[in-house]
Amino acid sequence: MNHAHAIRPHGLPVCRALVLTAAVLAALCSSAPAQNYSFQVPEMELHVTVNPDASITMEYKITFLCNEGADPVDIVDVGVPTYDYDIENMSARLNGEELPTIRSSEYVHPGVEVPLSPAVGPGKTGVFEMKFTMPDMVYQDTTRADYASLRITPTWFDGDFMTGTTKLGIIVYLPDSLQLDDVLHQGENFTQKFDLDDKKAVAWVYEDTRVDGPHMVAVSFPKTEMERVVHMTRLGLLWKWWSGSAVARVSAGIIFLIAFGIFYYRLTGGTGSCLFIILLIVLIVLWVDPYLEAAFPLVLIPGWYLSEKVMARKKRDYLPAIESVPGGGIKRGLAVPEAAVLLEQPLGRVLTMVIFGMLKKNLLSMVDPDPLTVEIAEGYDTNRSQRRKVAKEQGTVIRGYEQPFLDEIAKSPRKPVAQLDLRKAMKELVNTTAKRVNGFDFEQTKEYYLSIVNKAWQQAKEIGEIEQRTEFVDDNLLWLMLADNYHDEFHTWHRSGYDYHPTWGGPGGTAPAPRVAVPGGRTTISDVAASFAGWSENVTGKLAGGMDPVNVGIMRGGGINLSGMDKVSMDVLDALASSSSSGGHGGGGGCACACAGCACACACAGGGR
Repeated sequence: MNHAHAIRPHGLPVCRALVLTAAVLAALCSSAPAQNYSFQVPEMELHVTVNPDASITMEYKITFLCNEGADPVDIVDVGVPTYDYDIENMSARLNGEELPTIRSSEYVHPGVEVPLSPAVGPGKTGVFEMKFTMPDMVYQDTTRADYASLRITPTWFDGDFMTGTTKLGIIVYLPDSLQLDDVLHQGENFTQKFDLDDKKAVAWVYEDTRVDGPHMVAVSFPKTEMERVVHMTRLGLLWKWWSGSAVARVSAGIIFLIAFGIFYYRLTGGTGSCLFIILLIVLIVLWVDPYLEAAFPLVLIPGWYLSEKVMARKKRDYLPAIESVPGGGIKRGLAVPEAAVLLEQPLGRVLTMVIFGMLKKNLLSMVDPDPLTVEIAEGYDTNRSQRRKVAKEQGTVIRGYEQPFLDEIAKSPRKPVAQLDLRKAMKELVNTTAKRVNGFDFEQTKEYYLSIVNKAWQQAKEIGEIEQRTEFVDDNLLWLMLADNYHDEFHTWHRSGYDYHPTWGGPGGTAPAPRVAVPGGRTTISDVAASFAGWSENVTGKLAGGMDPVNVGIMRGGGINLSGMDKVSMDVLDALASSSSSGGHGGGGGCACACAGCACACACAGGGR
């Protein structure tokens, strides 16, 4: 008996996501010899009887016509609604003669295959009949509590081997006690309703159709004669829709793959493409199982969240490697911005301290507090050596890390600081600070500068006289700002009636008189925004975007660098290519992917062979 397929089963919906993978496999394998199969299905009937126990009895009557010159149709694959089928309750006939063999289909899942004996030869017609019972097919109607529902589609065939059209009839038989007016369709309207001797029936008739795909129909009816129906929760209905909807699963799969790609390349910093392709293939294969596909977001979302938390933490750890020598002593003499780098303060805050420090020393002058805009002070719009001479004459000092910032500001006068490209200057500040601390005791040095900050705040809080406090804050402003909670401390002063404004400018102009507390007064949002703390927070926030350690070039984006794996993979592929080009010629086999499926509680694809 010829077991080659005269009719290849129609593709299972979830397998459509495997098209790319199958194409790759097919390209690697030589194809099997093609068979000459061609047939017609002039008529096809599906009779469905609803049973009181929620099962249904399905009876097929299918006419096959094998086209002239084609190979015989010798096996028919019939799709069934679920995997709960029982071959023991199945029977099949060809032209009225019993067919002895029914077994699980090799290609249709779920489904069975029935060898035809004798086969339907070229130019011949054969009438194939099959009968079986499927349990748990009648469900509680979700729109009406007193109704039951059934949704079904006949099996279908591979259109590549089927010619012509089919007269298709689908007839559903219901209990005789029902009134036909109470029987409702769901979506596709009935072609006819029948009042038979002992049953009521509804039918859908397609005079001229192609049975190379599903013809889904559904009916709802009063459940008065039903002993039971299958109850389905909303979650269960959602799952049934998900597991049976090809469009939903393929669409979701595409979205999941895009999301995974974004997650993967964020995590790896754009490296590891070879591993990514392998993972994509693995995911697509795993997603043949609807449970695994549905579970994917439950793994991806927390994984994405945790990786973002880890990468956010790593962005704080931007210092390059430092050789810390226990007992090597404390590195003294760092300026506040350098100490801020040592403590790995956010780079937006570091930049704010750099600008504020140069404003305090009159190296810069403020053009606009919001957005913060500065310009080079008179006499400093020159080369670096000349700047140092001018600074010395005016009794101040220009630190080495300040020069690159002054250079960039001089190039774009009166341009908001947030719009200046200060990344190179910031990178130089970070790297220079790391070199200065090299060889000292790193932890002791950090503790030393934190102690300076704590002592500065302790002294500031102990000063009760307003003018003396303002003078102290002016002199130690940057050290005070180095505290993580400096804005809270300034807000506390603000609420108690003391407003600090730097003498070099800021909100409200230059050094307005301190605000006097009003008994019973209320601090408004506008008050806070106008305070030094509110203004400095706003400035830092606007500068933070351009001062990300990745943008500055201090560290790579992503947490795992897989560029080495890419190189190894390419070396392996190159070696394989070289080996294959010098090898001999060998034989090959065929590769194929064929499957079939159904949606909800419905019969699925099949075919004769």
